Amino acid sequence: MRIPLKVSLITTGLLIILSSCKDKPDDNDPVPLPTGPTMNGISLSNDNELVTIDFSEGVFKGGALNLPVGNDDLNLTLNGGSALLDSFRVSHTAGQNQAFIRLYLNGLADGTEALVVRPSGPLAIVNSASVAMKETEQLGIALADIGIIGGWVSVGENLSPVYQQFGFDSVFMKYRGDGTYLFESFTSGGIHNILTGTYQQSLSPVQGIRVITLSQTAPVTATIMGIFSLFDEEKIRMVYETVQTDPAVTGLTPPDPEAGFGSTGNLGSDNTQVFLKVN
Repeated sequence: MRIPLKVSLITTGLLIILSSCKDKPDDNDPVPLPTGPTMNGISLSNDNELVTIDFSEGVFKGGALNLPVGNDDLNLTLNGGSALLDSFRVSHTAGQNQAFIRLYLNGLADGTEALVVRPSGPLAIVNSASVAMKETEQLGIALADIGIIGGWVSVGENLSPVYQQFGFDSVFMKYRGDGTYLFESFTSGGIHNILTGTYQQSLSPVQGIRVITLSQTAPVTATIMGIFSLFDEEKIRMVYETVQTDPAVTGLTPPDPEAGFGSTGNLGSDNTQVFLKVN
């Protein structure tokens, strides 16, 4: 009766050995490959000038030691619409997870342009472990129809007859993406006026004519209303006509989109001015 007991012990020992061998990790299992950085987010400033790219981790220029991502490491394309991408400039600090791209555009954006950002090659961008971002990474964003946002200048014959009559020789306006504006005028006698405030712009029912309302805050408070039209030419041109409505000026009413330019009360077309866009 002792023989079966030995067989039982041998069998049990064999099972323990087999079980122990089964629990050991398989040395033939593949080691997971390290993953490179990815593009996680994209945003565009209100003036269509600055793109912000968010990466999943800090990144560097590929093929170099501790250098930032530069112009030659990113590929940008702009498709559709009427604006063209003339050039761009990348600003990045080595090891940071954000890069900023300054866009230089030609023409008026109509809001249908699609900007696509991708690495310029398979080894263009790497992380701290020198693992490269996949060349297939990309992000896209649409440009906006920004209307009057930007800098504008009017000189010489472009000045309205009203401005010329009062001795002005140049006018500069800056409409910012944050809803504020700066208005500067200069006279031939050396007088320099500065007006500041906030503004709102919108499309009117009349195609090609937009409406603007300015809430002046300095040097005195006032409300100015008017219309403007933009023309996509070699130099972007704007026809502009506004009038102060509060405090009201006797005989003057804001121009009406339906009536068109030259509808500023008693002033007529003498209050219409032409501006050219400046970078």
